[in-house]
Amino acid sequence: MKQNLAQSLGLKRPVVVFDLETTGLSVTKDRIIQIAYQISYPDGKTIQDNIMINPTIPISKEASDVHGFSDEDIASAPTFLEKSKELFALFNNAYYSGFNVSGFDLPMLRTEFNRSGQDFKYVPDDILDAKIIYHYKERRDLASAYKFYVGKEHVDAHDALGDVLVSAEIIEEQIKRYGYDEVKRIHEEVCRDYIDAEGKFFRQDGEIYFNFSKFKGRTLNSVAQTDPTFLRWILQADFSDDTKDVVRTFVNEQKKA
Repeated sequence: MKQNLAQSLGLKRPVVVFDLETTGLSVTKDRIIQIAYQISYPDGKTIQDNIMINPTIPISKEASDVHGFSDEDIASAPTFLEKSKELFALFNNAYYSGFNVSGFDLPMLRTEFNRSGQDFKYVPDDILDAKIIYHYKERRDLASAYKFYVGKEHVDAHDALGDVLVSAEIIEEQIKRYGYDEVKRIHEEVCRDYIDAEGKFFRQDGEIYFNFSKFKGRTLNSVAQTDPTFLRWILQADFSDDTKDVVRTFVNEQKKA
């Protein structure tokens, strides 16, 4: 008999592989409208389900264009609050897997649970993210990019001039496909060292910077000096624990200094 995921990994806790559809991409403001999961238990049992959720807020057009659900489609579905105890019993104290669960699905799920009064916690060791493994293991070198974008084999690999000419063709094709502004935006976003899951703060040259609000592009230290009430507002507002922890940690370090 084929072993399930928990058994094949020799784990003592269940593995929850899941995916969410939501009203939008904001972890704090948007809500879950669909949660699909497969849970593998160490005793060999495997269950799966696909649950629709009434988010109680409108679905954004951008999100609807992606997943195809409208407000009418989920109007009669239960709310997350109504399903929270049932879902918490299934998801709590497990390992979590999926594609990009660490970057979006888990923070979104934690926010929904916290909003419903359920203290849902996890640590990095609990996560098996297929996207992270994929990006780490699969070839993402110059030759692969050349094949993907230009459709040619890079025959002069590791020859300096050959690499330059190939790189020029790749960037030209990327700009043609995505547009110069989008290429610049992606580059700036990826090169930032984001600290929290929402990307509200990033680290650069040893300093923590705001990536939102009227203070976008300013250091956390400078805002603390000129407008400390804004930091207090963040701690009281509807931000994720990850985002609030950036501010809490900074404030505590300042008190110790």
